[in-house]
Amino acid sequence: MKTTKEDNLLPKIFLDKLENILKGNNFQWYFQNATVPNIKKESLNNFMFTHNLYNDRQLSDWFPTFEPILYYINEKFKINQLLRMKLNLYTNQHKKIKHGSHQDFPDQQNENIKIGLLNFTTCDGGTNINKEVYKSKENQLLVFNNTEKHFGITQTNTPTRIVLNIGWK
Repeated sequence: MKTTKEDNLLPKIFLDKLENILKGNNFQWYFQNATVPNIKKESLNNFMFTHNLYNDRQLSDWFPTFEPILYYINEKFKINQLLRMKLNLYTNQHKKIKHGSHQDFPDQQNENIKIGLLNFTTCDGGTNINKEVYKSKENQLLVFNNTEKHFGITQTNTPTRIVLNIGWK
């Protein structure tokens, strides 16, 4: 599967509601001192803030607010089993930082797992998927196979870059 781009995934009224939550003072962001666990090459600048909405060990109180995103994705890409929904927030570090290249589910290579990245920010940061850079564009969904290596790139022209990372079968 080649990387697929889906512009304007969410209706503007719903997107605005979610952005107000994500950029507000009441949403809990958690510091991660490495963007990819177990990668030794990452520098001190390769950090981010995250919020796990859903995985096999936890369910955030915020999950019901973000769950309707799955219905919009399911209209275009069939979701049989949700594996993870995780929000990533990158801060502006005044330079482009390439984070560690990885696969989200490395132990499940033989599974038909799709990764979806929904951008909440338009900026000069982005995501490198299989050596092709996709600039961060608000309300754009990128979908690709889990077998494709990818990594985030920090932005220099906005205070934050917010991306929702979803994995499903």
